[in-house]
Amino acid sequence: MSDRSPRRKENNSPPHPSSLIPHPSSLLNGGIGCLISGLVCLTWMPANAQLIPDNTLGNEPSIVTPDIDINGLPSDQIDGGALREANLFHSFSEFNVGEGRGVYFSNPASVERILTRVTGSNVSQILGTLGVLGNADLFLINPNGITLGPDARLALNGSFIASTANSITFSNGWEFSATNPEAPPLLTVSVPLGLQYITNSGSIVNQSQADDVGLQVQPGRTLALVGGDISLAGGYLTAPEGRIELGSVGNNALVTLNPTAVGWELGYEGVSDFRDISLSQAAFVDTSGEGGGDIQLQGRRVTLTEDAQISSITLGSQPGGTLSVTASESVELSGDLTSLSVATEGSGQGGDLIVVTGRLIARDGGFLLADTEGEGQGGDLTVKASESVELIGVTSDGQFSSGLFAQPFETATGNGGNLTVETGRLIIRDGALIAANTLGDGKAGNITVRASESVELIGVGLNPDLASGIAAGADFGAAGDGGNLTIDTKRLVVQGGSQIQTSIDGAGNAGLLTINASESVQLSGAAPNADLQFGSSGLFASAEEGATGNPGGLIINTGQLIVEDGARISADNFGSGGSDMGENSTIGNLTINVGELTIRNGGTVRAGSFGEGPGGILVVNAVDTVEVTGTGTLGGEAIASSLFTQAQGNGNAGDLTINTGQLRVTNQGNITVGSTSDEGDAGTLTINARSVYLDNQGRLSADNKAGLGNINLNIENSLLLRHNSLISTNSQGNEPGGNITINANNLVALENSDITANAVNSEGGKVTVNLRGGIFGTEFRPQLTPESDITATSDLGAEFNGVVQINTPEVDPSSGLVALAGDLVDVESLVAKDLCAPDVAGSSFVVTGRGGLPPNPNDPLTNEVVAVEWLKPDGTTDLVTDVKDGGGGDRRVIRQAQGWRVAPDGTILLTAEAPRATPYDSGFTHPSCQAN
Repeated sequence: MSDRSPRRKENNSPPHPSSLIPHPSSLLNGGIGCLISGLVCLTWMPANAQLIPDNTLGNEPSIVTPDIDINGLPSDQIDGGALREANLFHSFSEFNVGEGRGVYFSNPASVERILTRVTGSNVSQILGTLGVLGNADLFLINPNGITLGPDARLALNGSFIASTANSITFSNGWEFSATNPEAPPLLTVSVPLGLQYITNSGSIVNQSQADDVGLQVQPGRTLALVGGDISLAGGYLTAPEGRIELGSVGNNALVTLNPTAVGWELGYEGVSDFRDISLSQAAFVDTSGEGGGDIQLQGRRVTLTEDAQISSITLGSQPGGTLSVTASESVELSGDLTSLSVATEGSGQGGDLIVVTGRLIARDGGFLLADTEGEGQGGDLTVKASESVELIGVTSDGQFSSGLFAQPFETATGNGGNLTVETGRLIIRDGALIAANTLGDGKAGNITVRASESVELIGVGLNPDLASGIAAGADFGAAGDGGNLTIDTKRLVVQGGSQIQTSIDGAGNAGLLTINASESVQLSGAAPNADLQFGSSGLFASAEEGATGNPGGLIINTGQLIVEDGARISADNFGSGGSDMGENSTIGNLTINVGELTIRNGGTVRAGSFGEGPGGILVVNAVDTVEVTGTGTLGGEAIASSLFTQAQGNGNAGDLTINTGQLRVTNQGNITVGSTSDEGDAGTLTINARSVYLDNQGRLSADNKAGLGNINLNIENSLLLRHNSLISTNSQGNEPGGNITINANNLVALENSDITANAVNSEGGKVTVNLRGGIFGTEFRPQLTPESDITATSDLGAEFNGVVQINTPEVDPSSGLVALAGDLVDVESLVAKDLCAPDVAGSSFVVTGRGGLPPNPNDPLTNEVVAVEWLKPDGTTDLVTDVKDGGGGDRRVIRQAQGWRVAPDGTILLTAEAPRATPYDSGFTHPSCQAN
């Protein structure tokens, strides 16, 4: 993982372009200059017109003493003002500080707060040093706007609050107003309660880079800029261990002022209309110190560009503060190393980083970071974006990802914090990343993503090795454990080489990867430079080569899972760990709970052992179907769609169990538990399904080289194999062939489809077929033929052949088949046409009816079969002229039938007399009789 620690400002920080701020000496007395920043046009004044008190304080006016030396600067000193308990009020029509000059407020002993308003119509320009000769907090309000130039400095021991509010409110209802100025009342004036905004508040622009710290207050104090639009165009703000507030508010808003032990905390509960905050040109906001301070940004759109950074680092034993960014519309970070970050480098706990907004965008190298580099616990990184989180791209050199990061670095012994994202849509593309990896002894935090609509990961960066992704783990050499990674969403899409993974590369244990997607998971494609080993899109839980800890498990819960076009799901163990793995553990295992699973066009799902440690168990629970079909290409090589466990190292492969309604393996797709090494055993393949269908070289196999490898099929209905399909437990080494057990209703194998348990250098295996119905198209043969065969042979000779046992019911399955006559019956020939002919030969009339006959002639007729309407004649009838007499003899009178009875052979006979029996209602009634 690349180093994402906040970059410190150096003494050679780029100066602000001189073209933006004309030097006062270049202007004539009373001349006009213009600052193009934040669309603010400024009026420049000569030095003797920088400070102009007004007369709104009555007989307690502010008094300016010009041109005195204070701390080596030519300065103006401000005395006088209206004193009310611990509050000292000043009022000016113009308030400016010239470049290279100072303006200082006197600080009477009892004064804790100096409150200054500007009642004129011009922006205040602070180009030099603004200070207080004491420890009081300084408030400056000018509704027209405030600009702090490149050399602006603060020289005070208290807090500094600069605002473009209309007034400062107090608990007694009085307002110290710049737009409706009046003198403070003589009654008690308490601590100020808030900043009141009425209409059209001006902007605040900070460009100060003075002494490489810009505007700075003493440790533990508050530095606040609260106005309309807030712009830091290359400006710095520094409050060691203190608090920095950037608030951008609109009309009819009240920002509350809440005093703390040494500063102020601002509240925005009474604000519904916000404005914009922008940081650009390497602007820097910092509250680092013994204990990192707090930073709060509140606005509509908060934008950081061009290497702008906001940071709070805990350097000692004190706990860090919180970096909080709240934006009603969006937060955007773009450009190389543009960042929001909290960290701990000491023993104190790191602060938290919290972003609450509608949309969060980090692009082209912009990132958010919470890390630990020392003994302290790292802070948490939390993003709540009601609409979307979009993480896009990498730095211009292609080396660093945009994204969200929470991680312990190499020097850390403390644990990393958790990383949480709550949003509607999460989009990660073009190499961007969410990561919580540990590089040291500390344990990595957990990653939790909750996206109500979707999570989409797409593609790779300029450097194709930087895949878009979400990763939790322990990097190379780390002793700490990796964290868990959980994604809850409706739809998950991973494509173009992007990846979601938990992994370890050291002594620590990997965390659990859990995917909960209520609707679907779709994994497709690979990176442009992908091969059979690297670059596939997918979900991965792994212990890398050299790792000694346990690999992580992988659980997927979704309605529909599609793995296609070279994408992959895997739980792999390349290391030597895994001693805690087992059937009842999630460690190293892969479990899929799904409605439908489709693996197609070269997609793969696997759990494997590629080192000393064992492979995981793979379990698929699919309510409806599992389909494995087709082939694809990856890195120019063909790859079959597959679902398998495998041993390629010295560890044993895990078992594979599939529970589903219907299993389909077609078009060279395969399901396998196998071993290609001389040491690792193959696992057991168990399938429980209603039906299993293999077609066009579909394959179920447990081929092995080292040993074991069995297949158990429990099928409720039929097992059907067609077109060179195969079920095999063949052994390629010195071990016997594996066993195959099939429990099914019927077995059908056609077109050279085989079931084999053969061996090369040992005994053949055993094939047991238990059928409730029959077997069709295949039979036991001592060797393979072009027909469909069941074999258990050995290349060592017949005496080493295995056993084939086929158990079927003691019936010939073809005995129930009846050959149907090819000639149709002429139904007219069955009925005599002369209805008056005597019944000498015993003529009869048989009615079958549209519902058919019951299976037993003694059963009643029922109306369970849907009735078919009677055929209506078309109006003309062909008369039959060739009538055959039923026979001679005495002609008897034809009487109307009064009843009917059932003959012993099931024939229904009409009778002249009604039978003397209890009537039985068959329940069958023709629709036309319903009305009767």
